[in-house]
Formats: sequence, structure tokens, C-alpha cells
Amino acid sequence: MENNLIIAFGDIHGCYQAAAKAVRLSEELDAKAIFLGDYVDRGPSAVKTLQILIEAQKKHPDWIFIRGNHDQMLLDLIEEKASPMDIGTVLNGEFDYWQAAKSFFEWKELDAEGRKAIYDFLNGTILFHETRDFIFCHAVLRDTGEELGKKSMDELMWNYDYEPHWTGKRFIHGHLPIRSVSETGQGININTCCGYGGLLTGLIFDEINPTDYSTIQISENGGLA
Repeated sequence: MENNLIIAFGDIHGCYQAAAKAVRLSEELDAKAIFLGDYVDRGPSAVKTLQILIEAQKKHPDWIFIRGNHDQMLLDLIEEKASPMDIGTVLNGEFDYWQAAKSFFEWKELDAEGRKAIYDFLNGTILFHETRDFIFCHAVLRDTGEELGKKSMDELMWNYDYEPHWTGKRFIHGHLPIRSVSETGQGININTCCGYGGLLTGLIFDEINPTDYSTIQISENGGLA
């Protein structure tokens, strides 16, 4: 019998042990995993987190990896579209500047093959994923008149504001840090502060009958919460 389970994970932010547990749980459940971005910064190792996800993608080519704003900033640094100081200005905080720079310099310490693998992975991430009933994206969707496919990268990766409320399909997102899963309008926010001393949340539902969902939460050190 075909398994139609989907499990969507919120922001990981360099917590590689949580990332490894998310991969193992998805495999144990035989679920299709959808990762909502922000794989880097804040936690112990952006590189280890990305390497875990790269290996998972090789084993599970149907899994979905969405790009978050922190992933885009690392790409900008790699592509020399920005300097670490530029990123610090965007994030408007000394700690955030240090975190963005930390991910970049950790990447630079890899050999050429390792750097290319991470660049290719980040460059291959997508801005959103749409199913019959849901949209998965990093940031908050707003009903500003554009079709989903015409929305800007900035809105899909950076927006925090729910106004005006999105009126299309339900969307599952991260980006906006909260302490517990929250529903606002059509949005379900699952960024429960992994990398900030919080948890990595997985939202589990059946693709055929998606009216109900359950959650699973993973601590930053990879234990079940």
C-alpha cells in the first residue's frame, strides 16, 4: 500500500543533530520530507547540516528543499554579491553578522569539492512547492495581487507580515520565530526557534486526506522533545 505521508520541517539554523534526526524520522515513517529553508547560521555547524541534507537528497530525490533568506545570504557571499559586512547591515545586529560570517567562513574551509557540493545544493533549492491542497514556502504569503509564481524572491524569503491575508490554499511556512506551532489565517507557522534554544518542528499529514495534521518536535541535540 502506498504511503502518502508528508512531513514538513521548519527552520534548522545549523543544528545538524536535529537535521540528522529529521532525516531518520522521515525515513522511518516512509514520508516525503519538505524542508522550509534556513539551514544555516546560529547553530553549531552550517556545513554539517548542509552535508546531511545533501546526502538525504541523493537518497531521496523526491524530497523538497526550499530556500530561506539565510540560505540566500550565504549564496550571496559565495557568489561575491555581498560581503560579510553587507550581511551584517541587512540583519542589523552584531550577533547576526557574526553568524552569517561564521557560516561563510566555515564553508571556505572546505576543499573545492566540498564547497561545490554545498553551492550546488543551495543553488538548486526552490522558492516554493505547491500540492493539491497546500503551498510550502519559507516566509509569510500575502494576498497582494500577484500570482504565486510571480511573487518576488524577497517576499517569498523575507516577508514577516500577514497583511493583507492570503486567501488561496493553506500555506505552511517558517521564517517568523515562535515558541509553538501557530495558525494565522491560511498560514501554519512551524518555525519553533531551532537554533534559538527552541525545537525543530515537523508537521505530518496525509497527502490524500490532509484535513488533520500532527506534529513531532526535535531538540537541537537531536532528541525527541
